[in-house]
Amino acid sequence: MSNKKILVLTEQFNNQSTLFDPLRNAGYEVVVNESGRLPSEAQLKAMLTEDVVATIAGGEPYTPEVIAASSLKIIARWGVGYDQVNVQAATSAGIPVAMAFGENHESVAEYAHAMALSLACRIGQRDEMVKEGEWYFDGFHPGLWGRTAGLIGLGRIGGAMARRLVGQGMTVLVADPQLSQEAAEAAGVKLVDLDILLEQSDLVSVHAPSTPSTRHMMNDETFAKMKPGAIIVNTSRGPLIDQAALLRALKSGHLGGAGLDVFEVEPLPEADELRQLSNVILSPHVSGMDRMAEKLVTNRCISNILAWLHGNPSDLVPYVVNPETLPLKEITK
Repeated sequence: MSNKKILVLTEQFNNQSTLFDPLRNAGYEVVVNESGRLPSEAQLKAMLTEDVVATIAGGEPYTPEVIAASSLKIIARWGVGYDQVNVQAATSAGIPVAMAFGENHESVAEYAHAMALSLACRIGQRDEMVKEGEWYFDGFHPGLWGRTAGLIGLGRIGGAMARRLVGQGMTVLVADPQLSQEAAEAAGVKLVDLDILLEQSDLVSVHAPSTPSTRHMMNDETFAKMKPGAIIVNTSRGPLIDQAALLRALKSGHLGGAGLDVFEVEPLPEADELRQLSNVILSPHVSGMDRMAEKLVTNRCISNILAWLHGNPSDLVPYVVNPETLPLKEITK
C-alpha cells in the first residue's frame, strides 16, 4: 500500500501538517499542494496518476476527462460546494463524492455576519479615514439592529446566520422553496417570496447552491427591487450574482454596499472595478476557513476516505452527494 497516494489539493496546507497523519498511519503517501494555487484541468489530469487513489479536493475542476483518466476511488471535498465536480461522471466511474457537511457552517455564517456588520457600520471606510490622518463625523451609519434582514436560503449556513441576526434584534425574512412554514417558525424567521424579501430587507445575505436555475439570480432586475441603500453579502457561490449588474447597482448609489467572498471568476481579475469601491468588502473565498473549521473539515475528509477504503461505507451516507455509488445494502440501512 505504500505506493498509493492521496493528494491534498486545497491551497491552505503544507506537507508538514500533522492533520493528515491518520492517512499516513494507514499506509498512504500524502502529497500536499503547496503552490498556493489550485491546479488547472490539465495539471489535475497529469497529477492523477494510477497510484493516486483519493483526493482531498479544493475547487479544482473534476471534468469528465479528468475523471476518466484517473484511478480515483473517492473524491473528498474540503467544504460543502461541489460545482467543480462533474458528479455524473464520478457516478459513472463509481467514485463517491464525499462532502464535509455540518463542519464549517458556523465559520461561514460568522464571516458573513462580520462582513454585514462592517458594511453597516462603515468600519472599513472609517479605519481608512483615521489611518490617513483625518478625523471627522462622516454621517450616521445605517447599523443593523432593529432592522430587517433577508436570507436567500436557510440551510446549515443560512440557519447559523439567522441565529446571529435574530440574536441582534433583527427581523429575519427567508426565501427558500425547500423550507416549510413549521421549520421557519422554529427558526424564528418569516418565510416569504423573493420579491418581498428584496423589497423589505436592509441586508440581503445569499446562502443558496450554485445550479443552472440559480445562476445570476441576483441581476439588474432583482437589484432594482432591493431597498435603496441596502447591503448585499455573498459567501456562497460567485455565479449567483451577476457582477456586472452588481457593479452598476453600486455605482448608481442604489445599493449601499456589498461584501463578497466568492466571485464569478476566481481569482478576481486585477482590473475588476469592484476593487476600487470603498463600500465593498472583498476577500479571497476564505469564509469557511477559521481555525475550528481547519481541523473539523479536514478530519471529516479523512474519515470519509478511510471509511470508503477501509471501513464501513454506511458511514458515508450523510456525506455523499451520489449515494448510488455506495453498495445498495448500505444505502438502505
